[in-house]
Amino acid sequence: MRQDHRRQTLYIAALALCGGAALALCALRLYLAPPAGFPWLEALTLAVLCVLARDLPIYIAQGKTMDISFVPVVACMLSFGPEVTVVLYALCCLATVLQDPKTRRYYWPLLHAPRKELFNIGNILFSIWLGGLVFRLTARLTGYTGGLSWQAVAAAGVFACTAIFANLVFFILYYQVGGGGAFGGLLRQNLAGILPNVVCTIPLGLLVSLVLQRRSGVLLLVLFMAPLLLARYSFKLYLDSRSLHIRTVACLSEAIEAKDPYTRGHSRRVAYYSEQIARALRLPGGTVYQIKVAALLHDVGKIGIDDAVLRKPGALTGAEYDQVKRHPEVGRRIIDSIHLPSTVTDGVLYHHHRFDGGGYPEEGPAPGELPLCPAILAVADCYDAMTSDRPYRGAMSREQAEAVLREVSGSQLDPRVVEAFLRILPDLDPGRASGDADLSLLLDPAGA
Repeated sequence: MRQDHRRQTLYIAALALCGGAALALCALRLYLAPPAGFPWLEALTLAVLCVLARDLPIYIAQGKTMDISFVPVVACMLSFGPEVTVVLYALCCLATVLQDPKTRRYYWPLLHAPRKELFNIGNILFSIWLGGLVFRLTARLTGYTGGLSWQAVAAAGVFACTAIFANLVFFILYYQVGGGGAFGGLLRQNLAGILPNVVCTIPLGLLVSLVLQRRSGVLLLVLFMAPLLLARYSFKLYLDSRSLHIRTVACLSEAIEAKDPYTRGHSRRVAYYSEQIARALRLPGGTVYQIKVAALLHDVGKIGIDDAVLRKPGALTGAEYDQVKRHPEVGRRIIDSIHLPSTVTDGVLYHHHRFDGGGYPEEGPAPGELPLCPAILAVADCYDAMTSDRPYRGAMSREQAEAVLREVSGSQLDPRVVEAFLRILPDLDPGRASGDADLSLLLDPAGA
């Protein structure tokens, strides 16, 4: 593990040097041959736009943002060429100040996480420089000199695809150097999320470039951006309000777990397993996120169960078990006021409803028609319960839990979900249930 970390550190240093060399070369060329009559106001406008795009990412869903700072990069490449673009982006990186979503405090990324930021800046600068070489070659071959034409579309497309593909390859190689997953699999997984952003980036970059080339282009761009920033602010307020509701309910769930040390961390582990199962089933990113939310909230209804029942070390009486069986319906009522998607509410309500129609609540989907979200939660919930210590028994081994899952597949549990879970189980690590990624892409795949 320490050797992998050392190799990753050397890789980051090498990539940072490549980005620094590209920056130095571009700055030297601008110094030796400064462009005559350079439009400083337009360049400054693009720089401000790039900083705003990095500081204020677009919120597309709760917990999901899209960094559109590559849009002014494309516009700058079309308007001023590779050298100005590389230098301008480097200055924007130095001027970027981000906000910690938890503490709400602002910080300078290079001081807050220097290792991560050096990787990202070096990666992006070098990728832009490589894309700029291909852009210049394409412009010469097609005769692009500015304006809106097929040559402009071709040059912008070639630049964007080259720069983003290079950025993605350098990003994946970081994990390869550290002994991460298969290169081809990681490449396919991330390309699926990046391609839609590329399609949006090219026309937006062209539009910004064309607006700046017009008389009073700076004013037009400001008038164009102002309502967009206002819309972003309004949507962010909505998401923050919705997030507050979810965090409040999640805190209730954690408060329940805190009552019983044997179930502490259970919801987070179930969320981790559920997310991995959903990905293994190749569900859309938005659905994966909803399933993870449902898993975090699936036991919130236990707030209505007496502490004595929750902590009871032995077998429950019939009346006590009836009380426990009410927690899915209680949980559904608790989250109804948040107006979450049906995927989440179905998961909370039916995660103890059996695939064959049994379980609880009794009123539920017909045999074989259990929705996918509660079917996934049921498998994750069962496995974590079996492999965790309880007051009345010790934890099962992974092999024992696998045998039980196979035994109840098709009756208690959805066989398709069981099969997917058992296929990926050897690669899962529940200790990563609260881990976060430490690097970012030039265009962050939405819903990845």
